[in-house]
Formats: sequence, C-alpha cells, structure tokens
Amino acid sequence: MRKGFNCNCEALLSILEDDSELSRINARKMADLKRRIEIATAPKPPTPKVKTSKEVVMAKLYDRGDEVLNTAYSYYPKETPIVVDHLATYLRQNPQTEKISGGELLSIFRTIGLRFSLKTSIKVQEKGKFIDLADKFKLKKEEAP
Repeated sequence: MRKGFNCNCEALLSILEDDSELSRINARKMADLKRRIEIATAPKPPTPKVKTSKEVVMAKLYDRGDEVLNTAYSYYPKETPIVVDHLATYLRQNPQTEKISGGELLSIFRTIGLRFSLKTSIKVQEKGKFIDLADKFKLKKEEAP
C-alpha cells in the first residue's frame, strides 16, 4: 500500500452506499437507461410508402396508357416528368377522377406540343385468332394464284 493511503475500500463503499442522495441519482440514471434501451429495442412502425408521381399516374391509366407514357419518356425525357408531376398533383387532389385512356393521355401530350408517334397495328379475328391486317392480306395473295 502507498503511504498516506490508510483508507479501507470497503469502508469507503459502505459510506457511499449509505448516502441516500447518491442512491436516488443512481436509481434515476438506471431508470433512464432502461427507458433508452426500451426505445432502442422497440419495433418501429413502418413508414407509409409515398407513391412517386409516375406511380400515381400509372395507376390511373388504361387502354395502352402505359405504352403512351413510356413512349413519351423515350421521346421527351426532360419534359415528360414535368407533365407527370402536374398530372399526379391533380390526381392526388381529386382522387375520384376517372381513369385516363391512352388516347386521352396522347391528346394531353399533343395539346402541350409534345408530339410523338406510337406503333399501331390493326388486327382482325380469323378462326379464333387475332392476326395483323397486313399478314391477312399476305395470306390472301398467297392463296389466290
């Protein structure tokens, strides 16, 4: 032992344990630690996923509307997101709005000056199958020698 250190550790601990002020502080700190542990280990509620503007618009499209929108993105990659943002804002404010067809969406793009063409085909039903009109004419030419 060092000189001048005549204090017994056990005696010091018993004096500290007797101190009621210290025990209240320790109890408060322990309660605070338990609360922090409970908060840290508690399962967090899932945050609701916010739909993007494109998802909002896509949910309201039908009848080749998705094809029109994807084509618009390929022709006008900078302008189309602006249009989609405005459409999504309108659809969020008016959730009772009817669905938007591909033709109506194409008309919207053409009205604001964004013109593009879509691949179109005419199909006819023959013997329970849908065949392109061009293929049907080819078949008729081959059959009529």
